[in-house]
Amino acid sequence: MSNRTAAPDQRGFALLIVLWTLGLLALLVAGLAASGRGAAEIASNLRGSATAEAAADGGVQQAVFQLQRGAWQPDGLAHRIDIGRAMVEIAIEDQSGRINPNFSSPAMLAALLAAVGADPAQARDLSRAMVDWRTATTVSLAGGLKRDRYRRANLPYGPPGRPFASVDEIGLVAGMSADLLSRLRPYISVYQTGDARGTENSSFDRDVLQDAAMIGHASPLIGFTSPDKIVLVRAAALLADGTRFVRRAVVRLAAHVKPGERAWQVLDWN
Repeated sequence: MSNRTAAPDQRGFALLIVLWTLGLLALLVAGLAASGRGAAEIASNLRGSATAEAAADGGVQQAVFQLQRGAWQPDGLAHRIDIGRAMVEIAIEDQSGRINPNFSSPAMLAALLAAVGADPAQARDLSRAMVDWRTATTVSLAGGLKRDRYRRANLPYGPPGRPFASVDEIGLVAGMSADLLSRLRPYISVYQTGDARGTENSSFDRDVLQDAAMIGHASPLIGFTSPDKIVLVRAAALLADGTRFVRRAVVRLAAHVKPGERAWQVLDWN
């Protein structure tokens, strides 16, 4: 009697095991399929990003070519061209008239800071701190040791005693705020080697230079001059599926090219 009742129970248990196994297999197959679709989507996205990036880089090359032949000007106007599968919008901005904080006198920097909104005391203090940052001395223009100011501000660093490598680095100067730096950005460049007095074509330029001369009672800039042109190229590539990539490059275009030298040089690429 007991043997006849055990058999159906064993068969039912075996059936449950089979169904459970089949369910696991179905879940595994579904997971593998979803994983395959996810991997395909990732691969497609990577291909799209690489295609857009390559097109944007091609846009920078096209901008340099058109500048050299005089077809385009660094006037900020947008140029739209097709490169491969992407539509690329290219804008070129002339940075040759910007002020280089590595060459400017304290008076020039103070005048510029005041022109973008710093009060006179703040402008004077920050201009000295900026010169302290870029010069290889231990004593500050304001008196005392340079590093003491950073210690008082609980900053884990001090002035490196070398020129600014980027505009962003100016934000590390003690006392410089993000808001003030954002207002300075349109007027400064660490790549410009020319004298800003050659760009007195706006009231802003004239006012800053006049104020600098008044503050410093002398030439507001060290006498660096260069006929080369510095431009910022912005190339934004867009694919049909919406993938987008933007390349920004600062380029120097040489006014005089020696044999064996390139006519242009990329100074910054991001």
